[in-house]
Amino acid sequence: IIVSQAFEELLSEPARSRLRHLDTVTVKGSSMKQRIFSYDARHKGVNFFLYDRSPEQADLDAETYTQNIWKTDPDLLKMRQHVTKDFMDTFVKGRDLYLAGKWSRAIEKLKEADNIMIQTIVEEGIYEYDLTTYGDQLLDPSTSNEEILRLRQDIGDRTCHNLLAYMEKEGGVAPENW
Repeated sequence: IIVSQAFEELLSEPARSRLRHLDTVTVKGSSMKQRIFSYDARHKGVNFFLYDRSPEQADLDAETYTQNIWKTDPDLLKMRQHVTKDFMDTFVKGRDLYLAGKWSRAIEKLKEADNIMIQTIVEEGIYEYDLTTYGDQLLDPSTSNEEILRLRQDIGDRTCHNLLAYMEKEGGVAPENW
């Protein structure tokens, strides 16, 4: 889920803490910079706990909502299990290098972050299909196997992929007016 800075500012602190700052952009027709965020959640391969609750219990849970839901709800936690501290730390370094115009180093860090996410999903079995048949091939970013590349795109981090594609389209060098 992608949200704007204006939306992010309306959220409670516990909800904000679950957002990831992706980029800072200038909206066409404006000179004001806006941060964009994502709420990272995967549904593929997640065994939802909600189905273990009766409809009455689910309604009661919804009526007694508190800000702690972001830290306690089993479904929300399960959908974010692929977002590890190691991934976030590496992504933030890559994003900060990207925003600072240090693209060659940003590319390295964002590829590393993507690999961390892929490794987490493979090792934890957080996918709708059994990936064990691919062995370590999924963890090899230099593979040329088209099926493996497609799977890496599917289970990796789309934000890393998008930022990497943009930087590579620009030749890996930030524009002069960056």
